[in-house]
Amino acid sequence: MSYNRNYIPGIAYVCLMSKAQETARFKEINKAFLSPNSKIVLIASHRGMHYDFPENSIPAFEKAIELGIDVIEIDIRHTKDNSLVIMHDATVDRMTNGKGRVDEYTFDELRKLRLQFNGRLTDEKIPTLEEVLTMAKGKILVDLDIKTNCLPLVVQLVQQTQTENTCFFFLNQPFHDKNLKEKKPELRTLVRTHSEANVDSVFTVTQTEAVHIDQKHNTVAVTTKIKNNGARVWINALGEVDKKAAAGDLEAYGELLNNGANMVQTDHPMLLMHYLKSKDLYFSPF
Repeated sequence: MSYNRNYIPGIAYVCLMSKAQETARFKEINKAFLSPNSKIVLIASHRGMHYDFPENSIPAFEKAIELGIDVIEIDIRHTKDNSLVIMHDATVDRMTNGKGRVDEYTFDELRKLRLQFNGRLTDEKIPTLEEVLTMAKGKILVDLDIKTNCLPLVVQLVQQTQTENTCFFFLNQPFHDKNLKEKKPELRTLVRTHSEANVDSVFTVTQTEAVHIDQKHNTVAVTTKIKNNGARVWINALGEVDKKAAAGDLEAYGELLNNGANMVQTDHPMLLMHYLKSKDLYFSPF
């Protein structure tokens, strides 16, 4: 059996990991996440604050916490020796001074690389999932975008770090959600859909905490159905909506939210926060 850096025997791990104190801000976010009919729209920062720091880096995530963002989205991959690391692309070419697939590197080899930011090499390493979960625990929600076939290792690490109420698993099919929740009912999920028919099928198969919709089925009927089944409605502002907002048209966010979506992934979380506050769709100042 190969050595896995994400594995620490349960008892020893509990001894090493003190239970993190949940911040008042985290409790507020968590309550809203589990209240699908709340007027609060939750903000998910795509790959952290990646306009300020390298994407999917510890500083990018720490900045999101500092600014009071609700969710960070992270991309999970595995190394050659089955360590779980955070990297969007299948290769390290775009984001580091290395070349090749993430899963062709050992963990030690991967950690020798450094992340790039705006074409400049930084001192930042590719973070591990364990580092991100430990940093985020009790402070901010984490969307686990799983780009690895090592899902059992991800589940194991979430349990070892006791971050079940900090994370939710982004899954592509309702039956994946059903399989996960049958084994680990305490885990939270976000299920991807591509049509209204997909939305109908979700709740005949499983019960999830959030449903990802697209603009093509962003209707009042769909969002109402999702909320009535006890889930939040996730939609992306990535791409044209964010571009319009960055150019000064914040009402682009309003058009996206007009039919009732209440969880938005964006590349510009502070612009979205400004818009939501102006419409009384966000938390009171904290």
